[in-house]
Amino acid sequence: MRKLKFIAALALAALLLAKPQAAATGAARAMAQWAEAVAPSVFPFLALLPLLTSPEACAAYRALFGRATEALMGLPGAAASALAVGMAAGTPAGAVAARRVAARSGMNRGQLQRLALASAGFSPAFLVGGVGAGLLGDPALGWRLAIAQLLTQLTLALLLRRAWTRRTDPVPAADPAREDPPVRGAVLTALTIGGYMALFGAFGEILRQGLGGAALALLPLLDVPTGAAWIAALPIYMEAKLILLAGACGFGGLCANLQAMAALRGCGVRVGEWLALRWVAGLVCAGWMALLLRLRRPGPLPDMVRANPLAAAGLCACALAVPVLVKIQKSNS
Repeated sequence: MRKLKFIAALALAALLLAKPQAAATGAARAMAQWAEAVAPSVFPFLALLPLLTSPEACAAYRALFGRATEALMGLPGAAASALAVGMAAGTPAGAVAARRVAARSGMNRGQLQRLALASAGFSPAFLVGGVGAGLLGDPALGWRLAIAQLLTQLTLALLLRRAWTRRTDPVPAADPAREDPPVRGAVLTALTIGGYMALFGAFGEILRQGLGGAALALLPLLDVPTGAAWIAALPIYMEAKLILLAGACGFGGLCANLQAMAALRGCGVRVGEWLALRWVAGLVCAGWMALLLRLRRPGPLPDMVRANPLAAAGLCACALAVPVLVKIQKSNS
């Protein structure tokens, strides 16, 4: 396996050296997507992640959603806080939150994998502000993507509630030496996301120039923010665009999935198994979108969500923190 990774790394490096201009163009385009939509939608959650995954957060969300989490998803009530973070913040914050909560609450590796899969996705602030308002010109369409993703996450959690029951090894805690102060850690994680996106954007552009238009279809599989821009520009009906976007967001793209794998390293999560289930999630998300398209068009959204994903994500992150703060206040009174 190490030899294969080394050979793959050499091949990728050779491509970068052979097509430097294409790599620079693709990386620049991906970084623009990161700066405009991805980083603003995920940074508030990353900054509040220590609070949202603290023992107080587990207790607060267990009291609110613990019974539903146990009955419907087969997960301990403490998992509710990580589910809330994952569904609101997306990848990789969901995977980081799942590992922290699982390690602190004594969950096993099978439970962690179910929790992480249900927590994977994209921030609704990115789907509404970045994709809906930014690429499609209508935030209401982004809301449909966010709803389809939420339904997919719940469906996946229900379908996998009895999976991996034999993986009973405890979840190892992350290396304490790698734990950074909240804001510094959030900045580093956000920059890491940008680095992944730049790398995949560079290779996507190299493939496009090397293989022609057929390679463009690979973009949503490599990196969803970059691929979403290509889907939005296709000369097809809006309904077809939304179904394609839902499928891409459900899968998540290799870029986001590798970030989740990095957060779950050492926890027994198998890459092939994870990618296969994310592919299933993409099909389920596309199916949900096809059903939602039959429903009445959603009403207009506030201008803040239309224009500022950072403000929308910040308000959502603060809303998630309210139950935790109330729990801390009661504990100290």
